[in-house]
Amino acid sequence: MKKQGLLIVMICLGVMVFAQTRRAIVPDALKNYACPKKALAEETLNPILQISNDYSPAMTFPEDEIGMTVYDLQSNGASPTGRLVMYDDGSFGAVWTRGMNASAYLDRGTGYNYYNGTNWLPMPTARIESVRTGWPSIAQLGSNGEVVIAHEASGGLVMNKRATQGSGAWTQSTLPLPAGVNTPWWSRVVTSGADHNTIHVMVLTLPTANGGLVYKGQDGALLYYRSTDGGASWVDPGILLPGTDSSFYSNFSGDNYAFVEPQGDNLAFIMCDPWNDMFVLRSNDNGSSWTKTILWEHPYPHWNGEATDTIYCPDGAAHGAFDKNGKLHIAFGVNREISDGTTQSWFPFVDGVAYWNEDMPTWVGGDQLHCLDPDLLYASGNLVGWMQDVDGDGILSLVGNSTASIAAYYLSPTSFPQIAFDDNNNAIMLFSSITETYNTGSQDYRHIWCRASSNNGDSWGQFIDLDDAIDHMFDECVFPSISAKSTAEEWSFIYQIDNEPGMAIRGDEDQPGDNLINFYHLSKIVNSIGDPAASNSFSVSESFPNPVNGIAAIDVTLSRSAPLSIMISNINGQQICNTSQGVQSAGIHKLKIDASKLLSGVYFYTVTDGQQKFTRKLIVY
Repeated sequence: MKKQGLLIVMICLGVMVFAQTRRAIVPDALKNYACPKKALAEETLNPILQISNDYSPAMTFPEDEIGMTVYDLQSNGASPTGRLVMYDDGSFGAVWTRGMNASAYLDRGTGYNYYNGTNWLPMPTARIESVRTGWPSIAQLGSNGEVVIAHEASGGLVMNKRATQGSGAWTQSTLPLPAGVNTPWWSRVVTSGADHNTIHVMVLTLPTANGGLVYKGQDGALLYYRSTDGGASWVDPGILLPGTDSSFYSNFSGDNYAFVEPQGDNLAFIMCDPWNDMFVLRSNDNGSSWTKTILWEHPYPHWNGEATDTIYCPDGAAHGAFDKNGKLHIAFGVNREISDGTTQSWFPFVDGVAYWNEDMPTWVGGDQLHCLDPDLLYASGNLVGWMQDVDGDGILSLVGNSTASIAAYYLSPTSFPQIAFDDNNNAIMLFSSITETYNTGSQDYRHIWCRASSNNGDSWGQFIDLDDAIDHMFDECVFPSISAKSTAEEWSFIYQIDNEPGMAIRGDEDQPGDNLINFYHLSKIVNSIGDPAASNSFSVSESFPNPVNGIAAIDVTLSRSAPLSIMISNINGQQICNTSQGVQSAGIHKLKIDASKLLSGVYFYTVTDGQQKFTRKLIVY
């Protein structure tokens, strides 16, 4: 086990820092390159025998090696959520899908490790379940316990729980199956309430392409479980939540969804399936009732395999967090999809991570084919992650530009986003991104990158390559999973490291071999490195009065001369006006909105200074 001091964190994080506004453009020839998707690969058996990959462990980075796996598919889409939990006493529990015996992986199950505040336990040598499982997630249970939910490969949901974190025997049981459901897979779990005794589980019924059954008219239905007594009984034993049934959607795909870590009785669930609306289900009463909000409206409602035009869409990977005030923030990958009526294809070089919060307009009612185009998102300030021009020549020089060299994650080149907030509304955003200059000669490596915010996500700081040390020069760094809680000094996450891009399970170039699961200590110094809000003191006030039916005033504070502009949009994301104010000097400037010219309703105004933007809500009556 290795844990380096915070001084090393500061030194390492200063190496690969990139300006916020730098964005090298992917050549059009690559952006328009489409590849067919294969079926979900959860149970694919790789016939190649296990070999050693001669992995060289990191020696100088602030990381702990906590586990290992040969089975390298941690998720079909979204970065695994609920894989790392920080308990109330400051200890950690971590889980991942562990399988060491290629090619059938009959030993596959939950790899588990525990950090007692000083050290991690030795790497596990076996799964915690008595049966073959996959896709675990972990949560605190009660005041001192923990619960792990995983799906059984042959059908059913397996729950393991114990009263004391990190020690004692696990008690194993199975969740009830609704009539007509033979195999629920790809589960997620969180717990809520002051006592962490309410368990929430989301799971997908297995699609027919993977051997499952159509359930209540859906070929892949989303089921919700809720227990208010720590899993002794289930109030909601696998139900369809309003707004998710067959009257709205024909099917969902595995792993295109994520829970948001609850905040008291507030919880949320994100669906980010490329072939359906992107929506949020939010509950303010501990799961008794839910409200659905569509973030992006799919241009082909109730899509069921028919041919389509090319669509800019969510890529299937999303993650969210509540800030200390209960506002929901979401990061998600964007990509492009097309269907010819038989095959669905993705665009491996359409790149970007988008950001949204509840003060921003949604992408509904506009040009739904193109509104998530990364170029448009970048122009509006909603694109927060993209591949970096590491060598500084203004172009992206990538090795992976053919079918054989593309790692088949079926996600954007920058994706697997994770986001978290602390009690001071500092924020951290992680993503795994193809990283220029790091490659095998035939495939490009992904690194874990971060951006931080010290002002509640109003602006995001510089790009930082967290894997730029020489120890990770030949590493594929993917599947980050962040802890929703943090210490006063550190953010924490786990991720998977391999020496070949892609996954052996999906049939990429790499053969089965050892993959490390690492725990990363990330100093909160990142929240002050290159933070434009800290260096430029650009701020925008709330409008006054609000609500308004006449003139609304806004104060804008600049610490240096900058070009100001203001854009107003309606609740559907449609632009009402966009006005340049010219270059303004340092100081406080008052902007005015004549709301008497607007119809009653909810609007959003966005003020930009050429580098940053602030978006606020305006209510007109």
